[in-house]
Amino acid sequence: MFVFKHAFLNLKRHTWRYLLVGIILFLLILGTVVTSTVYTSAKVFAKNYSKQFMTLVTILEPDLSSLTHEKKLTKEQYLKFGESKYVNGTRMAANFPVSFDTLKTNSESSPLQVQKMDGDEVKENYYPSIASWFGVDTQELKTEFLQGDMEISTGRANLKMNECLISAELAKLNQLKIGDSIQVTVIGNQVPEKKVLVIAGIYQPKEQTASKEVNELMRIQENNIYTNLETVQATKSFEEYGYNNVAYELKNRSDFDAFLKELQKKGLPDEYHVMTNEANMDMLLSPVNGVGTLSGTILLSFLIFGNFSLALFSIRKFKQEQTDIYVLRNIGITKSQLIQSRLIELGVSTIISFSLAFMTARLVTQPIADWQLKNQKQMMGNVAQLFSVMDNGKVESITTIPMMLTNYSFVFMIGITSLFLMTIISIEAYKIFKFEPIEFLLERNIDES
Repeated sequence: MFVFKHAFLNLKRHTWRYLLVGIILFLLILGTVVTSTVYTSAKVFAKNYSKQFMTLVTILEPDLSSLTHEKKLTKEQYLKFGESKYVNGTRMAANFPVSFDTLKTNSESSPLQVQKMDGDEVKENYYPSIASWFGVDTQELKTEFLQGDMEISTGRANLKMNECLISAELAKLNQLKIGDSIQVTVIGNQVPEKKVLVIAGIYQPKEQTASKEVNELMRIQENNIYTNLETVQATKSFEEYGYNNVAYELKNRSDFDAFLKELQKKGLPDEYHVMTNEANMDMLLSPVNGVGTLSGTILLSFLIFGNFSLALFSIRKFKQEQTDIYVLRNIGITKSQLIQSRLIELGVSTIISFSLAFMTARLVTQPIADWQLKNQKQMMGNVAQLFSVMDNGKVESITTIPMMLTNYSFVFMIGITSLFLMTIISIEAYKIFKFEPIEFLLERNIDES
């Protein structure tokens, strides 16, 4: 009882001294709570987000124009590859590089190199490429426009044979409307193959993007045209100059190696390359991982430099209290009672500081995390907009990282707070235990002289 009474009298008598201790502990605990919460939440968010990210395995065709002995895989072969216990579904598309003879476009043509074998000699030809002609399954095309950043402004996406979708910008430049016909030239043949398509729909971006790089990419894509898959594959030049783009949605990310072995057993040629969109997921999550890494680094700094600062502060604080300790020792208070009193005094200060820091952290952690995420996006570029024009399945744009406090996090914070308290009390207990009144008087006389 005496120890408790003495401890609370000391708190009242040395209010300003313990207020300083409380402020230091408050700042250290607040920084620890905020950084640990952001770090933990970023890791949990990245883990949960990756689960909703659709893992797509894509088969890339080689340039078969210089490999005359090779044949393109057929649609039936691709569908057979998708008949697997590892696959949820198959997404098939095809594309051609094309040019327009009579239409105006909003970008300049770029040269396309085509290699062709003539006996033992490889001949290279260059053709002006302006756009790509994509052939997509009708249902897949509807889903793409429904979930992507493009929408059908006029007409329909249910395309019949030789019907197409064009962009609103291309239609505006050439004063085209639904029902008009356009002519495209397939690139690659010595004798160009021309194809007449009927406009069945017009698409446009759902919203304007702020990124200059993304705007430039979308401006180039506004020249692209879309038809159903059968229209592309029925073109005479497709066998030699067209490209298939087939993606398989895996049930689990861990199934990739097994699925790859299965593809090879089913006859996938060595010239064909297989890749996943896992790198895209890593890029999309890079701002979140950046926030987590930064928070983890700051948290580690708080633990190291915080304890070091508390140790120096405790040593300085003890020197200021030596006179009080000398008086208390002379009136019969034992070292054990002094240490217990210090523990109670510092424990009260720590509990108050922890409570205030915890309440403050609940208010400021989310804004701080959003600010860090915004800065990470500015440093890395807004990759979310780039993913709007890439095929990654249905993923939501990352605009915030929800802050959450788990039971583990709460226990961790209590442990760190206890560590700060033990740092102070250990030094004070050691100093009190080693305190000798005679040495104190001698040091004081030397200082005064």
